[in-house]
Amino acid sequence: MNGKALPVIVGALAVILITLSSPTINLSPSRSRLVIATTTSTVDSGLLEYLKPYFDSRFNADMTWLYLGTGQAIAVASRGDADILLIHDRVREDAFVNSGSGVHRVTVMYNDFVVIGPKSDPAGIKGCTNVTVAFKKIAEAGEQGSAAFVSRGDKSGTNALELRMWAGADVSPRGKPWYIETGQGMSPTIRVSNEKQAYTVSDRGTWGKLKSKLGDTLGLQILVEGDAALLNPYGLINLNPTRYPNINSDLAEKFFLFMISDEGQGLIERFEVSGQQLFFPVFGKPESIGLPSEKAEVQFWVQKLREEGMKPPSWIQSDSQVPSDRV
Repeated sequence: MNGKALPVIVGALAVILITLSSPTINLSPSRSRLVIATTTSTVDSGLLEYLKPYFDSRFNADMTWLYLGTGQAIAVASRGDADILLIHDRVREDAFVNSGSGVHRVTVMYNDFVVIGPKSDPAGIKGCTNVTVAFKKIAEAGEQGSAAFVSRGDKSGTNALELRMWAGADVSPRGKPWYIETGQGMSPTIRVSNEKQAYTVSDRGTWGKLKSKLGDTLGLQILVEGDAALLNPYGLINLNPTRYPNINSDLAEKFFLFMISDEGQGLIERFEVSGQQLFFPVFGKPESIGLPSEKAEVQFWVQKLREEGMKPPSWIQSDSQVPSDRV
């Protein structure tokens, strides 16, 4: 070894030892990291950013997320590259659980989809209460060369809903000159629709956030809303820790409990953009929005909440709703 190098090495080691022994250095364990595979709307709307400090503080965690179309989010979770799923496509949610990849699923919140389009409304759908009729009118205007429709085309939950609407209208839009597929998330798709002055389908949360940000420069408006077919429920799914032993299953369960607790459901309810509530908590009462009962899962998780010293939502009060043994 070079003789001149030895003092430098010794000095460096001394600095390291002094630094490590310094009382001003925080040697506490690092925060535990949670990775949520989720749909773009929970991020584009600002919801997860809003929830993060509450969850992180309560559980000494670092809540992170991968926001993708629902199909991509499921693919990521299927590889064990995320700890928990928060998505909005019930058919694929159930398939994921039934395959053994997921072990628990509940409906945690909902909002709705809206059909947005140019203020000129060349298809004449404004105020239409039947989304199937609206889609037929858009297709007719498209064939006449007076309208265009922009699709996400990314196998997301929103894209799946849109394709169901076309099927209900007995329209096959793919390949048509008036039908544009972006292959991107919701915000970019809305921006393309704005540029093209075209129609699209958006979740209300992302639309509200983008409209708040861009204001009058966003030359689109909500034209169709309120049809029951546009309901947009979100499912929370725990991954199977036996199949995915490397995930952070302990912290994933804490996030699950946080989201369905009185605190989490209250935070979801109070989340607003420009004074507008964007998501509605619904754990324990999916029947209130026309969805099937989830009684067994609700009973299981209410008991878990109480075991962990966490309060169930205010609308779940009766002890009779909780069985003596876990489901």
